[in-house]
Amino acid sequence: MNSSSTGIVYNPIFLQHDQPGHPENAKRLESIISELKEKELLKKVKLIESRLAEINEIAICHTKEYFEYVKEFCENGGGYLDPDTYSNKHSYSAAATAVGSSIDLTKVVINGELKNGFALLRPPGHHALANRSMGFCLFGNVAIAAKVALTQPGIRRVAIVDFDVHHGNGTQALVGDDPNILFISTHQYPFYPGTGSIREIGLGEAEGTIVNIPFQAGVGDDGFRIAYEKIVIPSLERFKPDLILVSAGYDAHWNDPLANLNLSLTGFNWISRELIKAAEKICSGKIVFFLEGGYNLEVLSNGVANTIRGLLEDPSFEDPFGESIS
Repeated sequence: MNSSSTGIVYNPIFLQHDQPGHPENAKRLESIISELKEKELLKKVKLIESRLAEINEIAICHTKEYFEYVKEFCENGGGYLDPDTYSNKHSYSAAATAVGSSIDLTKVVINGELKNGFALLRPPGHHALANRSMGFCLFGNVAIAAKVALTQPGIRRVAIVDFDVHHGNGTQALVGDDPNILFISTHQYPFYPGTGSIREIGLGEAEGTIVNIPFQAGVGDDGFRIAYEKIVIPSLERFKPDLILVSAGYDAHWNDPLANLNLSLTGFNWISRELIKAAEKICSGKIVFFLEGGYNLEVLSNGVANTIRGLLEDPSFEDPFGESIS
């Protein structure tokens, strides 16, 4: 691949964690890679080598009993870890590689080898709790990356912005007591997983570092724009993080089968570019996106491609769906 200021992580092991017919299946990532190849975006980014996370890295956010259970369960063939979250014999390796790859991409952005990045990984992570899986997620990819980032030179504060349609309850639970991590989430509410009230603001010394923006169904592009202009971006500017991480779920789109916030791809593009601009202003452009949800394959692949265009400072974007007709 050509030299670039934007990096990605991707590994074929992420496709081995798969269950056809389940909303969170390998076709999600296959469609993204296909779109990036077709639009010649893969040639413009740098592929960062993937690796399995070390046990002590997963243990930053998860109990020893939990990740040992997941490893053994998968080695024995897998099955459902909870009513929503499947696994197979490859799932522990996929999830541990997602963690290790997330950490390494974050580190190369921190140390300036790359300006920004997008972690194209599965399984997703923002619902995973310290001691159990939840909502298609095994390990808390973005939460672990944030905590590792705080151990790196020059990183005193990290912000996580989650625009998945579902509240990132796992991320909130894993970082909600750390005053050096700001977590901001826009999400449909009341909706799965049932958390994300405006009253959830952080614990102890970290009170005020959790910012939940619960939306009712149908809020659309205009509602997101108001929230970002009035709450999200000002919160980032006040906190002054040294790094911004983004849980990027594309399931708030009006044509996604699992939710109904009526965001368009044009709206997603605006959000991504506002976050990239905020990173430029606040933390020298240091921003890393992490793939979370999104279950309409064409919406998902176009959404990720548009975000990567934004990271590459390419002003073009594509919205083949347009605005909701409802």
